[in-house]
Amino acid sequence: MSLSGDDVGPPKRHSIRRKTIWGTIMFKTLSHLPMFAALAVISMSGQSFAQSFDTSSIKVEETLAARLPEKIKSAGVLTIGSDTAYAPWEFLSEKDGQTPEGIDVDIANAIGKKLGLKIDFQTSAFEAILPALGTKFDIGVSAFSVTNERMKAVNFVSYADTGSMWAVKAGNPTKFDPSDLCGRKIAIQSGSYHEKAVIAENDACKSAGKVEIEILPFSKQPEALTRVAAGGADATVSGEAGIGYAAKQSNGAFETMKPSGGALSKHGPNGIAVAKSDMALTELIADTINSLIADGTYKALLDTWGVGSVIVDKALVNPEVKI
Repeated sequence: MSLSGDDVGPPKRHSIRRKTIWGTIMFKTLSHLPMFAALAVISMSGQSFAQSFDTSSIKVEETLAARLPEKIKSAGVLTIGSDTAYAPWEFLSEKDGQTPEGIDVDIANAIGKKLGLKIDFQTSAFEAILPALGTKFDIGVSAFSVTNERMKAVNFVSYADTGSMWAVKAGNPTKFDPSDLCGRKIAIQSGSYHEKAVIAENDACKSAGKVEIEILPFSKQPEALTRVAAGGADATVSGEAGIGYAAKQSNGAFETMKPSGGALSKHGPNGIAVAKSDMALTELIADTINSLIADGTYKALLDTWGVGSVIVDKALVNPEVKI
């Protein structure tokens, strides 16, 4: 996340008044943060100990490749937009800081192999991916949670089923309780499903006459984690795979909590996004994933990353969702 780089959940940026916070945390300022904050950022920005899946043995499926749109077929390249700061789904390699790695990257490479295409996996701001489909990007692969609001603008092909997870500083010093968010400081990734869910929780707080949630939006999930690790927020919430991965890689800087109710407690599909006007490509992507499911590649790929729990039996076009 994928209720989800957001992997569980989403629509885009919301028009809402928020309190001003100190600006985006840049990695160059790590020396001024506690060590656990540095660990948090490093773990989410590319310090991966997972073994990427080897897609080299995947063969071209000619009946699928023959259905490629002429523009993509003639170029021989599938251009993909992704927010590459959402480990383990997508992140930049620790080796060079430029090469995309992660679950979504391996899935995209597997799709490319089946279709006989090279993959151009391009880094983009999360909220800029969907508007650029069909122009700058052929597809968007960034742990997008499938929502009814998003499906008004784009098509989705479901390929994983995920939930949400909270992260708090180790020891939970602020005694954060996921069942009562009113009056809390919540760090969140802008444009994510989780941002929308927390905004809805805040509306409920206001309606009940309780203290409002202080929502601290960040462009990248690692920045939200860093704010929590530094003590500037009580908690952050995101997809279970991403939060679980960050907690594991942080050397004990974080502990995790499951949502206790409401929209954040629901599971839902992650989807690959395709331009609304291109149903042919949408259906081709779905059929390609289902081919990978049928031949066992899909399960082996997800098991390699230790996320077999998100497996789906079938990729669906614009699946029914409740969010």
